[in-house]
Amino acid sequence: MATCIGIIDQDPVRLITPLLDSRSECSHMIFIGDRRQFKMYERLAFVLSYRGLTSEFFEISSVVDTSEIKRHVKKLAEQLITREKVIKFNASCGLRHRLLSVYEVFRSYNWPIFVVEPFSDKQCWLYPDSLEDRQVQDHIRISDYLTIFGARCEFPVTEIPTSLDAKLHTLCKRWANNALELGPGLATLNYLATTCRKEQKLDVALTEKQQGYKELDMLLSDLVDIQLATYENGTLTFHNEDARRFSNGEWLENYVHNIVCEIQDELTTIQDHSLNVQVYREIGDREVRNELDVATVVNNKLHIIECKTKGMRDDGDDTLYKLESLRDLLGGLQARAMLVSFRPMRHNDISRAQDLGLALIGPDELKDLKTYLTNWFNDAGGQEEL
Repeated sequence: MATCIGIIDQDPVRLITPLLDSRSECSHMIFIGDRRQFKMYERLAFVLSYRGLTSEFFEISSVVDTSEIKRHVKKLAEQLITREKVIKFNASCGLRHRLLSVYEVFRSYNWPIFVVEPFSDKQCWLYPDSLEDRQVQDHIRISDYLTIFGARCEFPVTEIPTSLDAKLHTLCKRWANNALELGPGLATLNYLATTCRKEQKLDVALTEKQQGYKELDMLLSDLVDIQLATYENGTLTFHNEDARRFSNGEWLENYVHNIVCEIQDELTTIQDHSLNVQVYREIGDREVRNELDVATVVNNKLHIIECKTKGMRDDGDDTLYKLESLRDLLGGLQARAMLVSFRPMRHNDISRAQDLGLALIGPDELKDLKTYLTNWFNDAGGQEEL
């Protein structure tokens, strides 16, 4: 079996993905880095060990001194020769002065050298010329991504019965396809479900005015029809907490996730997906929790989708900046993020999202959600034959 070598940097995912390829000959990885990068190494090693792959850390100085780097790496090269293993250098990551220094040393030994091109995710050989470039297989998971970037995660454990899930999907699709018409009614339903959460109960009395809302009445009838709630004498009663959360906006998250599942049947680059991922990160002495409404990995890139059923008048900037921050913190430079909003967005919010590199889907696009999501996933690249 072969040994692969790579340099740790702030976005080391491309050091991992080639090793997870079923065609890879490498069973051992050597990560080069300075002392401050040892924690990152431990996270990378954990991901590899779960796949039965071994690894080690080779420390170099943090001082910017190319002569010293080359001297250290030459010692590593001499050690590797005694192991009598095939050696390959993954030159995809690392600070420029480190990368060029290590490249120069390993090239002098005529060891194979490749890079993983960021957009296409193709493994491209720099040496020797006789080796053929190929697409890296898509095997990294959401949990791997989050582990690499220093977070732990929890996934939903409850599964919706198939018969109910089909009914929910039909209902969600109808609501999404009529987003503009049903918008005011869904805003009121969201308010009623929020009231129940705040008061820690499952029933809420509608005001006379609310009882006269035509759109709201249609929504309540839908909930009653699939037995998520009852509505009698002006009182709405949710059957359980799951039904309340569904009415409080989770219906849109469920709908988006179901569409992702449909697209996966047609698009092989979608390798993992989940609904409502709980993410925990340590910041100083405290642990901060965030929720990813829908997360998926496409062409070895993390994709985060935030679903919003409330208007963004009061917290539009916060929503967008938070989404941008989570994208960068949890997925590195190649991660992508999208906001799906059931309510119309202000021009300022649209401009801000574009400035932050966030994709947007508004109420006008919801009826064609599958098309928009498919195009977005295709833009992640990797459409070549594996």
